[in-house]
Amino acid sequence: MDVAWPERREDVVAALRVLAAEAPALGVVGRDPRFPDLTNAVHWLVDDTSWDSEDPVASVGTILRDGAEAEVIRAVVAAVVLVSDRQGAAASDAAWFGDRGWCEVRRLAAEALSCLAP
Repeated sequence: MDVAWPERREDVVAALRVLAAEAPALGVVGRDPRFPDLTNAVHWLVDDTSWDSEDPVASVGTILRDGAEAEVIRAVVAAVVLVSDRQGAAASDAAWFGDRGWCEVRRLAAEALSCLAP
């Protein structure tokens, strides 16, 4: 099934790639040097989709292809929200990468990526 918003889907896949990857060296400014960076990845996955407050199944046909994709997205978004609740949206990238739940975010993002990636 094709989706109505392929560009938004591409953003979600890019965000999942960031979240699934090993944390980068943060350098002197303490920020993720990649693009998209951690901030954008979280924004694209959570804020731009409202999946933290709306079930991803509502996005089947627009961003997601089916219920299996919605299920894996639901899990990774929940894990990201838990980190955000503990660290706060304004916390440093190092705090997010060092959170006790970050390994679970990475694992779930990798699982979601394998489901969504072409």
